[in-house]
Amino acid sequence: MKRHALLTGAFVMGATVLLVAAVLMLGSGGLFGRSLRAVVYFEGSVRGLYVGAPVTFRGVKVGEVDDIDIDVEPTTLATRIPVSLTIRAGSIRMGGPEGQRLNSIPDLVQRGLRARLVLQSVVTGQTSIDLDLKPGSPARLLAAGRSRIPEIPATRDRLDALLEQLTTLPLNDLLGDVRKTVSSLNQALQATQGHVGQASEQLVRTARQAEQTLAIGATALQAVQQQTRSTLAAVESLSKRSEQVLQDTAPELQGSLRSTREAAEAARTALGQVAELTAPGAPVRADLEGAVRDLALAARNLRALSERLERKPNALLFGGEPEP
Repeated sequence: MKRHALLTGAFVMGATVLLVAAVLMLGSGGLFGRSLRAVVYFEGSVRGLYVGAPVTFRGVKVGEVDDIDIDVEPTTLATRIPVSLTIRAGSIRMGGPEGQRLNSIPDLVQRGLRARLVLQSVVTGQTSIDLDLKPGSPARLLAAGRSRIPEIPATRDRLDALLEQLTTLPLNDLLGDVRKTVSSLNQALQATQGHVGQASEQLVRTARQAEQTLAIGATALQAVQQQTRSTLAAVESLSKRSEQVLQDTAPELQGSLRSTREAAEAARTALGQVAELTAPGAPVRADLEGAVRDLALAARNLRALSERLERKPNALLFGGEPEP
């Protein structure tokens, strides 16, 4: 019984210690340090933001989103989206690692702390909240001090402007234009495919004709090569025969050349002698000229006699006086 009571007391004491530790941790707002609560009011869309989304300071995670509410003004129906944040205390230090940690949200807001909605992923469309110090930027507090939780002013992000522009775009007209463009592209592609098919058929026919032409050309080249070989063989044979004939007839040709040379020398000598005989003033030439004159005179006399006999055939019998 004593041992059982001891175990029961130890169990109760341990549970009490754990309960106190849990209360201390929950009261401090975290496992490793105290957390700060803050709220950000967004007037535009917070599409993609979810509970548990990270809260970052220039990309460094310093907290997370605790709650997202909707606040509607009864009279004007103006709608605001309050987003509750939990920020790790002492995340921002002034003056380096050993500097003073800033643990007051209002102090940070006075120094230029601002919140904006940023896009986490283009694929999923999830968004988060990013904090930054922008000294001198206007601080517009939508709660106007009515909230028990410190408010961090929200700044418009380029994402908000992009979303507003997307909502104002005539998407139906754009989709209609896109459909028309796609239809035109399909028609152009179909026409192009038709032309490509015709061109491919023509290319195939041209390739076949080219193959046939190449085959015919190859056959013709083979025939020309054979004829060329035959011609070269005939030329080679003729050259050999000509060389043999030249070798056989070379002695005769040499004798003929010597005889021709001797005849030419004799003819040159005879021509020289004839030139000497026919030179002006040579005796033989004078005798020849006299003989030629006598022959000419005798020829004239014979011509006259023949003419007389034609007129008077009996002149040789009876004689008679010559005609004047």
